[in-house]
Amino acid sequence: MKFTEFKLSESLQAGLRDVKFEEPTAIQQQAIPPLLEGKDLIGVAQTGTGKTGAFIIPIMEKVLQSNRDGVKALILSPTRELASQIDEQIFAIGYHAGISSATVIGGSDFSVQAKALKAGVDMIVATPGRLIDQNKVVNIDFSKLEFLVLDEADRMLDMGFLPDMKKIISWLPENRQTLLFSATMPVEIQKLSSSIMKNPIKVETEKSKPAKSVEQRAYNLKSNQKIPLVKGIFRELEWDSCIIFTSTKKGTDELQRLLKKEGIKAESIHGDRSQDERNRALAAFKNGQVPVIVATDVLARGIDIKGVSIIINYDVPNNSDDYIHRIGRTGRYDKSGIAITFVTRRDSRSFQTILNIKGNTIKNVDVPDVFNHHQDFSWTNDFAKPASQQAKHEKQKKESKKTVDSPKREATSEDQGKKAEQKRSGRSKQKRKKIQPREEKREQQPAQEEKQQATQHKRTQNNQKQKGQQKKQHQKDVEKKEIKEPQQVAKPKIILPPVIDQAIERNKRARKPAKGLWGLFKSFIPKLKK
Repeated sequence: MKFTEFKLSESLQAGLRDVKFEEPTAIQQQAIPPLLEGKDLIGVAQTGTGKTGAFIIPIMEKVLQSNRDGVKALILSPTRELASQIDEQIFAIGYHAGISSATVIGGSDFSVQAKALKAGVDMIVATPGRLIDQNKVVNIDFSKLEFLVLDEADRMLDMGFLPDMKKIISWLPENRQTLLFSATMPVEIQKLSSSIMKNPIKVETEKSKPAKSVEQRAYNLKSNQKIPLVKGIFRELEWDSCIIFTSTKKGTDELQRLLKKEGIKAESIHGDRSQDERNRALAAFKNGQVPVIVATDVLARGIDIKGVSIIINYDVPNNSDDYIHRIGRTGRYDKSGIAITFVTRRDSRSFQTILNIKGNTIKNVDVPDVFNHHQDFSWTNDFAKPASQQAKHEKQKKESKKTVDSPKREATSEDQGKKAEQKRSGRSKQKRKKIQPREEKREQQPAQEEKQQATQHKRTQNNQKQKGQQKKQHQKDVEKKEIKEPQQVAKPKIILPPVIDQAIERNKRARKPAKGLWGLFKSFIPKLKK
């Protein structure tokens, strides 16, 4: 089947030819006809199956047939990247038709989005949170809306957007066509669909499972062995690009820094990055400027990146659905790919659900405790080196042992010679002591007499010094007394005039000022003379 069989307008057909859409995918074959008939639809399909085209193409055809007198379609998406990608496809396919659209997502210029909404567009692609913020300012007119699309509804539920989704739906007219696309159908999504949809048609492709074109491996290891293993994988395989998924925002930045230290070019994407930073990182990865991108599950769904060679789950995903979405970034469009998962002890339980996916095979490899260098890894032989490499390794070990042993032997020979010399010298000293005991005794007697005389001479000298010190101290004490007790000079008596004496007595009788009313009253009372 080809797109020409859907009886679409010529302008849309030209857009499809531009993007080289010739044959519809399975989900597009099943979804486009009922949507063109105006029916509500629930689409359950695996990631990478062309869900975006399944709702964009029929909606644009219906918009072209309408009056185009306001916002006709609203598409809600869980992530900024997915919303931007949907808008890019609308622009590319609807270029010749002149269909206008606006993205309303966080991290972008608020005022630019507000201007676009005020100017009027045919379609709005938005994340729930930013759309609510914009509606407070712009007060968007949804009265002419005809289509509502909830893309990746299960992901929006996981991200806590269910209350926001319900709030937005309350703004919209009830007479509309509602489309819901989801990889899984949790109970909450089923309840939501039953409350907002009218007799929906359910379109379901093959149940979500990893593509057969993806080779899957799991390595059971310790946390400190992850970086050496990443380097070993990059060294062993022929690859162009790689996405490494982590479970936390902090982990993405830390891993990016570690990879850069190891000489690997890498960028990171997570929710705390601004939209400009995320766009730049994604563009650099798509263009091949940066071969590795580290990301959270923000990049796991709906993002169409061609030619991804390797997917590495640095942290085990929370459930089997997230695992399928992550590794679905490789092996797309019938191309082969490789998906690798690192499993530590604490991740073993959550990884068990991934192992239980029906019809899926994962090669499990245990990493030896000794492994700590990327050169010890081999993709074909795992951690067992070929015979040639082992022989070289053994030769190197033997050579290193020889070089270590040779100085030891030299040292032992030198030590033996030194010990022999010490023994000889010790014997000669003992002999000399035995021959000259009497001479030493004779020499000791005059030496003792000389020592006694020297001690007596020292005592006399010490006594003389003590007497001299006592005299000096006595002189100093006398000088101090003279300084402390200077001669008292008779001061002349100063006779004050009688006027000054009267002033002094008056000041003594003067009353100190008091505060408040009591001070004012006290000032009028005369002071009695003593």
